[in-house]
Amino acid sequence: MEHCQIYTFRLLLWIGLLARLREVLGFVGTTHSSNELYTVSLSHRVPSKNDRSCLHSKLQNIADEGAVERRDQLARTVSRRTRRGFFLTAATTTTTFFSSTVLATSPASAVTPPSYLVPTPPLTKDTYWPIGKVAFSLLPLAGTRTRRKTLQETVIPNLMWTHDQIQGIVNVNVPVRQIVVKLSNSSGGGLWVYNPVAPTPEMLRHMHSLEAQHGPVRHIVLGTVALEHKAAFCSFCRQYPNASAWVQPGQWSFPLNLPLSFYGLPQVGSNRLQELPTTINPSGSRNSLPEWAHDFDFETLGPFHFQSVGAFSETAFYHKSTHSLLVTDVVCSVTKDAPAIIQEDPRALLFHARNNAMELATDDAETRQRGWRRMVQFGLVFFPSQIEVKTVSQALRESQQVPSPMRNLGAGAIPGDTLYPWSWKDDTVDVPSFDAISQDGKLFCPPILTKLILDREPVATLAWVDRVTTRFGDMQRVVPCHL
Repeated sequence: MEHCQIYTFRLLLWIGLLARLREVLGFVGTTHSSNELYTVSLSHRVPSKNDRSCLHSKLQNIADEGAVERRDQLARTVSRRTRRGFFLTAATTTTTFFSSTVLATSPASAVTPPSYLVPTPPLTKDTYWPIGKVAFSLLPLAGTRTRRKTLQETVIPNLMWTHDQIQGIVNVNVPVRQIVVKLSNSSGGGLWVYNPVAPTPEMLRHMHSLEAQHGPVRHIVLGTVALEHKAAFCSFCRQYPNASAWVQPGQWSFPLNLPLSFYGLPQVGSNRLQELPTTINPSGSRNSLPEWAHDFDFETLGPFHFQSVGAFSETAFYHKSTHSLLVTDVVCSVTKDAPAIIQEDPRALLFHARNNAMELATDDAETRQRGWRRMVQFGLVFFPSQIEVKTVSQALRESQQVPSPMRNLGAGAIPGDTLYPWSWKDDTVDVPSFDAISQDGKLFCPPILTKLILDREPVATLAWVDRVTTRFGDMQRVVPCHL
């Protein structure tokens, strides 16, 4: 019975993916633009003495646990025959749901919109970014066809900035961030961009403003092979054809593993498109030492290649003059309040704050914090231990009973906008698990990354952690590309 509930939950997640794929095929939006410029205060961690050793301490148990560690809910094993049987049994229900709920939605049925708890932000040309002809993968993600807001923050005045957008699946949204650094004259000047985000008109305005004050974009660096970061890389590079592009070793694409040249990068030739050296030492690098190496030191983890599909690799960059460590996925910090980019459109927070599909939520700080706690658990461990998964028929039935003010909370992210295939016992049942993850905002390595990837390569991972914490031991700031 427990296995059935788990796979019911996974099926409903895949229903969401299929619905998102349907939406990617077309776009209908308004044409007016917005001139809003948001300046927000995000929390870039300034690590304490104990925090500076967090990479080592948090990953040390990888060597002890190894690849034989029990995977809890993430890795419950079911025979292939059982898995096939379950999905075949559910196929009829899935087809019925799409034909009766998703495909029946039409503009005519929404002539007079109801009074929602929070409004649905308009999808404008200013915040629109189509995923493009090819974006390394066919996986549909929120923020590809849907509204993609950009928030800018100044980390260090006249030197370092961040731009946050949102990506997610079935309303489990996470910030995705690019970091922009002004290079010194010794590194040639201009701007250095780390893990670029989608080049929406709004985001490009932010960049043009920085260029007007600090010089042109000269280097675009992709420091990971992860889909959510590289999906926008080629589109961003096409906006800056005169900049040099640097890519993480171990790049891959799915379903076909294609070379970068296939994606239409304007950067061609050995001096324009290069792999990041695997070490700062020129004698051990694959190519010449970057011009920007005067400002940055760096250490590369991986690449780790998998037997099935994909790879993992990440480079941590150390900005010498500011003692700032820039990372992609290996480190994050979670606090009780959701990041500003998540709160800018709070519908996903309120969606997850409910204990069941029929609950009528309120929009206040406490409710948003509850929604954030639960979103974090879905995002970092996939299957929170405190949820009760509904059967397919029960979930579909309850989706028709969602109160009118709540019916837009899943719009554009959830099948039929109202599906909520689980329930929570009460408002605080999720708190112990969240507190165990958050630890009051301390730096940590996301469990999804340690359990699924890093514990496959404990020796190489810990060696990389030792290099980072030893060589960059005087770091004063950690800037991740998520949280």
